[in-house]
Amino acid sequence: MRLNKFNYERFRQKSALLRDLKWQILEKAFRFLTTIFVSLLISKYLSPEDYGKYTYAISIFTIWINASNLGISNLIVAQISKFKINQKKIISTFLRIRIISNIIVFFVFLIYSLFSLKLGLFLLLSIFFSFLDVFEYYNQGRLRLTNNAKAKIIAYFFGFIFKVIAILYFKSFSLALVFYGLEFSFAYFLIYKYSKLDFFEILLKKVDSKLQKATFKKMLPLSITPILTILTTKLDVLIIKNKFGFSLLGEYHIFSQVIMLWTIFPVMLSNYYLPRLAQIYCISKIKYQEELRKYMRIYFFIGLFLTFFALLIFHLQYKFLNYQNNSIYIAGIILCFTNITTSTAILQNQIIAINNLHVYSLIKVFILFLIMITSSLFFVDYIGIVALPISMNFALIFVEFILPKFFNNNIRTVI
Repeated sequence: MRLNKFNYERFRQKSALLRDLKWQILEKAFRFLTTIFVSLLISKYLSPEDYGKYTYAISIFTIWINASNLGISNLIVAQISKFKINQKKIISTFLRIRIISNIIVFFVFLIYSLFSLKLGLFLLLSIFFSFLDVFEYYNQGRLRLTNNAKAKIIAYFFGFIFKVIAILYFKSFSLALVFYGLEFSFAYFLIYKYSKLDFFEILLKKVDSKLQKATFKKMLPLSITPILTILTTKLDVLIIKNKFGFSLLGEYHIFSQVIMLWTIFPVMLSNYYLPRLAQIYCISKIKYQEELRKYMRIYFFIGLFLTFFALLIFHLQYKFLNYQNNSIYIAGIILCFTNITTSTAILQNQIIAINNLHVYSLIKVFILFLIMITSSLFFVDYIGIVALPISMNFALIFVEFILPKFFNNNIRTVI
């Protein structure tokens, strides 16, 4: 009887995993195809320089969005998963924090756009509504991953149609940026509706003062970490724009965005496994350790597979576009290998959220940023854009595989 119950539970978990993965794959595949198609349209019907400006504006926008997020995404999922009784109080606390940070970032981004990035004005609406992302993490913590995926697919579809019209009919990448922002906001509005929560009820709900204090204590390392993280991931865009201009940035990013998009697969696993790992952590620490060691092997081999797959797709794309730039070719090959370390990093981010290792996360990201920016700026004058993926690989290998050995935490046990 007990064996039948165990088999049924395993079957139920596998069915849930397949269902969630199916919708996530549909969402990510649709996003992938539409992103590539829009990139090719801008490059062909406008110019590589216009695509460089489009890419740069979105990169700056992403930096500001992540700054307002304060790094609380995984924390929300972990808290919602671990504490089933006070879920509405938990999301209410995070919603208030997110609204405050969002207002601050909105006005700072407005001032910044007026003086430094006029294109940023087309994305102001998205900054304003970005606090709705807390409902995505709430859904994830409640294991409603299909709802998030469905909402994004609907938003991506309409956003794609309007972006194509902006490029082909109006010949304007600026208008495409407007539709990119609207697509972003619409996706999170739909996610909020799928959460089945009353916004004002959650916002005005009385929360435990101890919960608020405990959350605010974590805010310092949490708030700095995402800024450094997104600066690190967008470092190549910022350096190429300032060193070589928009045209080379557009050419490079056509390839780099495809190479880096493959991390969506370990991210999908993370969306599914993070809530479950958080629940296992509360039930049994021994089983939790066993699961971590198992997932470390899984994520490593996924990264290895994605590296070879990225190399194949990169060569097909390079041949299809008939490029003759050797620097971009070499840089693209080296960049493919970051899929191994980034897959491992996704698992480590789950451990950090579950075990409240936010100070360690800040140290890790600071060292990553420091290594990448110093090595990139030092070598870029000698070997050009090839310096960027070399620096990224070196920095990621150090922080993902070497740094954990100096700390006594659950990350060290899986390395």
